[in-house]
Amino acid sequence: MSVTNETFVGLQEWGIEVRKACLDKSVNLHTVSEAIGHSYSAITSLISGRVVKTNYLEVAKKINEYLGISVLPEKPKLPSAEWCAAVRAKLYILKMSIGQLSEETGFSRDRLSLVLNGHTMDDPVIERINEVLKIEVPVIPSSSE
Repeated sequence: MSVTNETFVGLQEWGIEVRKACLDKSVNLHTVSEAIGHSYSAITSLISGRVVKTNYLEVAKKINEYLGISVLPEKPKLPSAEWCAAVRAKLYILKMSIGQLSEETGFSRDRLSLVLNGHTMDDPVIERINEVLKIEVPVIPSSSE
């Protein structure tokens, strides 16, 4: 693997490096996705920071190896498991579905699900959920990195 320097940068900065490397090598993200065996949507979601799955570093390393990039993305802050559980508990107590929460908050079910499953930090969604459900658990625990 060509990634020997484990230097971490912000996800946005890493995404810029990926785009530059694609231009330098005259490839697009479809080509990268086919070469590393991950879907185009998974790669673009990671590069944009919209969705971060547990295997994000493995995918990033494959992208880096293919494109010759030497920096890795830091894992962005995500909603804590405690906050996600507090929201789910409140939904259960209120007998409210994700569809009903979607109507109350004005955000799509898909967007809510990404946040509630801990895959993305979407501040407007989180603020509105906290407001609607009166959630007081911090979205990122004070003990986080």
